[in-house]
Amino acid sequence: MTLQNVTVIIPAHNRPERLRRLFDYYSRTDIKILVPDSSDHPFADAEKYPDITYLHRPKLHFLLKLKEVLPMISTPYVLYCADDDFAVPSGIAQMTAFLDEHPDYSTAQGHYLTFTPRKGKISFYPRYIRYFDKQVTGETPRERLLQEKNMYASLLYSVIRTRAFQRMYAACFNPDGSLRFRNLFLAEEFFNHAALIFGKYATLPYFYSAREHITGSAAETTVPVSVIKTSHKYREEYQGFLLALSELLAAREGDTLEDAFSFICSISDMPKDTAEISGKRKIMEFTHKHPLLRWVNRLANWRYNQKGLKAVRGMQSYPCTFSTPEKEEIIKAIEHS
Repeated sequence: MTLQNVTVIIPAHNRPERLRRLFDYYSRTDIKILVPDSSDHPFADAEKYPDITYLHRPKLHFLLKLKEVLPMISTPYVLYCADDDFAVPSGIAQMTAFLDEHPDYSTAQGHYLTFTPRKGKISFYPRYIRYFDKQVTGETPRERLLQEKNMYASLLYSVIRTRAFQRMYAACFNPDGSLRFRNLFLAEEFFNHAALIFGKYATLPYFYSAREHITGSAAETTVPVSVIKTSHKYREEYQGFLLALSELLAAREGDTLEDAFSFICSISDMPKDTAEISGKRKIMEFTHKHPLLRWVNRLANWRYNQKGLKAVRGMQSYPCTFSTPEKEEIIKAIEHS
């Protein structure tokens, strides 16, 4: 299997042990790897992986790291892989093959597993089970953006066409090179919207990625998008986000910037979740902050996992309870790290 048509970007940050196992995992492939690493200290074993382009940029913001590697992408497709994830090579190959055959699609991803190494055992559970057959197929950018508001999971780690990827991130910067926005949740929402401005989206029935469940992640210290959108403190940042998307939409549709900005504002203001889902999320956030109530979160996670296992039982794209070569490769990489 050859994957010379795709680049994997690993935006590493202070997880050298995860980065090492991921390097070992991909060292058996011909995937082009770019690693902009904002860790406090450089990765000690970088020279052992001469085929990987490694850049140590301590404390550099995610989008600024990305800006540096954008010109280095020479393949037709690109994707992110977090340093604690495993994007499966065979799954990536299925996505690029699909995009080759469907030029009206800009991005695609497959099915995800969550894994937790604990006491010598690695437990796998399905992830995003409400989302496993989702597609966004509107013929125009506006139709697709309206469809996207009902989606459950992010497109951030999907395979995307490099031309769209480079153009959308170029819009994140002002003419003087400064960032239009910095919030990481906002950056993820930007990707979701921008990818659909350039084309359709599909979730395909293939095992695509395994994500490690880690508590205390950076997401817990990032200001929520709901605050960014409503607080006067972040008004300039939010306006930069809206302007970046508006410029992309106006250029794609040949529309005026004013009309595109009005539409992007209306899309951004629409609630992404139902009241029930938002309510549950607030309860989980509250109980997680109080040690005596964290059993509620553990129970909720257990129930979600059991529901997921039942929903995807026997599906080859969710090998939670049975073995596949792709899953065994991931287990080997985890056990040898």
